[in-house]
Amino acid sequence: FASARLNRQQARDSALSLLQQAAGDEKADQASVDQANQAIQTMAANTLAEAQIENLVTAKGYGDCVAFLSGISVVVSASENGLTDTDTARISEIVMGETGLKASQIKIIQAS
Repeated sequence: FASARLNRQQARDSALSLLQQAAGDEKADQASVDQANQAIQTMAANTLAEAQIENLVTAKGYGDCVAFLSGISVVVSASENGLTDTDTARISEIVMGETGLKASQIKIIQAS
């Protein structure tokens, strides 16, 4: 889980750097600057939502969790018996509440 979070953050930092360069480019047209700034805002919102989802899922008693809103998936450390339908529904409810997505758009993955 820690490795997945680190990889996610490194990829995000790289993308953010490129977007900031594009937004600050004096030669760029206004549409490109606006698009880069919107992407930065979206990235910030996704970062907050991912952290909130992870905190809420672990608060419900799951060992660990990492959320990826770019692919709309949540990886959860489950008990020895695996994730039940109740677990999946509970996690889906958290993600839907934080993102406004439908359950059919969310992929929940049990870490092994």
